[in-house]
Amino acid sequence: MTDISKYKNVSLPKETYNKIDAIRKVIVPEMTISRSQTITLLVNEKTKSLNGKLSSTIRKKKRSRNANRITRINQ
Repeated sequence: MTDISKYKNVSLPKETYNKIDAIRKVIVPEMTISRSQTITLLVNEKTKSLNGKLSSTIRKKKRSRNANRITRINQ
């Protein structure tokens, strides 16, 4: 059974799903990787190309989540 604390699901248009299917067969030479691995590779590559621009966004999101938890605790 899937560990729901480690994974999330997303819905994709069929066209995007088909593109992922095509990419996964060529992204790693001599090997077909899973759709999940394909998406992970693409996201990691994009993250690197953004040169740290996501760092501030991620920090803001964490601060927001922590603020929401504190609010719920105090209520």
